[in-house]
Amino acid sequence: MNEKKRTLIETGMKLFAQKGFHETSIQEIADKSGVSKGSFYLHFDSKEDLTLNIHQYYYYGLMEEVNKVQQQELPPKESLAAQVKVLLEAFMSNKDFIIMHMRENVNVPSESNDFLMEIRRHSFQWGRSNLLSIYGAPLQDKVVDAVILLEGMLHSYFKWLVLDDIELDLDSLSTFIVRRVDDVVQGMLQEEEQPQIAPEQIQDYFPDESSSNSEEKITGILSNMRQKVDHLQLPDEQKNDLLSALNVIEQELEKEQPQRVVLQGMLTHFKDKAQFENDIEALANHLGIPLLT
Repeated sequence: MNEKKRTLIETGMKLFAQKGFHETSIQEIADKSGVSKGSFYLHFDSKEDLTLNIHQYYYYGLMEEVNKVQQQELPPKESLAAQVKVLLEAFMSNKDFIIMHMRENVNVPSESNDFLMEIRRHSFQWGRSNLLSIYGAPLQDKVVDAVILLEGMLHSYFKWLVLDDIELDLDSLSTFIVRRVDDVVQGMLQEEEQPQIAPEQIQDYFPDESSSNSEEKITGILSNMRQKVDHLQLPDEQKNDLLSALNVIEQELEKEQPQRVVLQGMLTHFKDKAQFENDIEALANHLGIPLLT
């Protein structure tokens, strides 16, 4: 993401939080960012489009912080508590913006539906991965119920922290949540009743990453990117350029020896679009290639 776009996103978020969405003009955002109004429209179609980009920018940044905790190789329960604390801190840091967004019922572009689904999938996969790393195979059949209960606890405390402005110690709260999840899961493991929602019931919405090979994952990522391009509010020429880049990637991967430089070059077409950041990073990981800077 280039520096001007990042500045516009950060400035827009601050102004929206301080003044409200409807009371903040595009001209004011541009002025505070030190760019022209025309420059704003080079990066965003509207204030609503800026709002979607704000959500994407901070969400992907939050995931990076969570990933840093995961890479510390802490014991599984300690790692989950540390990740929960990162989530809680992020919501508290952006509390004013979250409240503004909910209070003013801001409408965002149609592609936000894809982004929201991406968040839902990532949230579920995050919970499933953490819980299975703690409890292993015995939880496999009941992991969906466990994830739902973990998410329910987090969402409820988010509400009290952000909307009701209750002050809580986040260190204490994060470890408390993990202990309560442990109480619940241990009870579930001791019971012999069937899970409320079995993993196979949600495969269409939240596929188990461990059950698909790398080739299937790459195909899924490219399909997801193609859908995102279709929903972008861009001139047809630019959308066609992105679709052409995806076509080249697919054609190159069909070769016996795909050329790394070709794949890297095609991925650069998506680097300045926040909604593709996770996709191109995942593709690069599966393909075993570094992204060009």
